[in-house]
Amino acid sequence: MNDDRYQKNHNNTPLLVLIFFLTLMILIGGIYLVVGAVRYVHDRTGVLVQETESEAAPGAAYDTEEAENLQSSEALADGELSGEDTVIDSQSVEPSSVDVVAVVKKVMPSIVAVTNKSVQEVSYMYRGTAEIESESSGSGFIIGTNDTELLIATNYHVIADASTLTVCFSVETENEEDAVAAAMVKGSDEEYDLAVLAVSIEDIPDEVMEQISVAQLGSSAALVVGETAIAIGNALGYGQSVTLGIVSALNRTIEVDGVMGVYIQTDAAINAGNSGGTLLNANGEVIGINTAKVSASGVEGMGYAIPIDEARPILEQLMERETREKVEGSERAYLGVYTQDISSEARELYDIPSGVYITYVESGSPAEAAGLQQGDIISAMDGVNVSSTEGFENLLTYYRAYETVAMEILTSSSGTYSAKTVSVTFSEQPEESDRPEERTGPFGDMVPFR
Repeated sequence: MNDDRYQKNHNNTPLLVLIFFLTLMILIGGIYLVVGAVRYVHDRTGVLVQETESEAAPGAAYDTEEAENLQSSEALADGELSGEDTVIDSQSVEPSSVDVVAVVKKVMPSIVAVTNKSVQEVSYMYRGTAEIESESSGSGFIIGTNDTELLIATNYHVIADASTLTVCFSVETENEEDAVAAAMVKGSDEEYDLAVLAVSIEDIPDEVMEQISVAQLGSSAALVVGETAIAIGNALGYGQSVTLGIVSALNRTIEVDGVMGVYIQTDAAINAGNSGGTLLNANGEVIGINTAKVSASGVEGMGYAIPIDEARPILEQLMERETREKVEGSERAYLGVYTQDISSEARELYDIPSGVYITYVESGSPAEAAGLQQGDIISAMDGVNVSSTEGFENLLTYYRAYETVAMEILTSSSGTYSAKTVSVTFSEQPEESDRPEERTGPFGDMVPFR
């Protein structure tokens, strides 16, 4: 009997041990689950706090930008050029951290759309010639003021041959027409494809003046390949648009309209209408002026901008020039020469400098009185570089008869060109019956008389 009881008690001992361990494991598991739940709630709360802070950050940035824009507006009223501000090191900004929205908000008030209306003479086979009005679009940005004018930088090819020029500011107005103002050419440089426009401050409504600002100029010398590039411009004439990319290459030498230049290459989309607009770094500073793109089958993402360090001294000179309106009819200046473009091939073959080649000088003309001769090259007039007959003719349309200007001439002697400056006093335009006919130039094409 005693042996049987012992055996029974002995057999229950493992079961009790098992029950004890199962109870202990359940207890430990419960504690683990409770601790995990507490951690989850804590971590989740922290994440939500971080997300809220991240969403709040742009608002703080906008407040800062609004303050900066207010300062820019005050500087604008005082005639200060904010491009002289201290440049922030663009290399310190990581591309992944760029707030494009904040950059656009900061810069957009300085961007304008430029509309060029011109009259082109078209020849028809059986109907003679006819004048047709055409319109083209481009971009620009505000770079400063003087006592009476708001000054805007753009490309020369945006304003070339214009009969009238207007700019549209990137502002909000009740009446859309209030954002549009007439512009005149302050100065231009065809060789560097740069121009400065002037808008009378009196023509700009107070509502617009309160919103616009001066663009801040950066430094293209500080650029590195791979950093952020933001392009803003009047793409396709539809209004301002923004594209984002990187600086693809520096110091790219390409030929644009027959003129070689050194450019910044970017893959930020640049299209027709972007010309004259801004290429910006991550700080919203202008690092280049968009001017060209490569359009060909199999080519994508190759846009080019004039480095701002190259453009700045030229723009500063153009800003100091006298603002001129186009002169029409018989009041327009007359020089009395045939001129012709010098092709890049001819320049290399004959070692001819850049400018326009004089193929004929009219007897008794202002050109002859000034000492100009066949074979001379006009390289500049009134401080403006001349590189094509079209550009030279366009430049002459801003001068009146009997005005006197300085003209820079290159004269060949024994195959070597020497420079001299002559004073030229223009005369009135001759009557059509007295105007010489076109002649064939030394390179085989017909050249006009001016």
